[in-house]
Amino acid sequence: MLNENKKLAPDREQINFGFDNNYEYKLYGHFSGDTVYEPASNGVYPEFILTGYELISTSPSPIFKSQFSGSRADQYQIEKPE
Repeated sequence: MLNENKKLAPDREQINFGFDNNYEYKLYGHFSGDTVYEPASNGVYPEFILTGYELISTSPSPIFKSQFSGSRADQYQIEKPE
């Protein structure tokens, strides 16, 4: 989970939510050692304090099988990166 108190994620910083879907970033920051509840997944995750980011690519190489084949993955299946 990103803690954006020090630095906003790129799409929130530009107030253009989701414009950068499928972009690749290098994130800078550190893990706080705390865990954070995320209601959408009903899960608890490590907290990462974002302090900066660097855009790596606007069209990165695919990492999931469905991206290589052009087929859509089942919406209920979670793919593992290749």
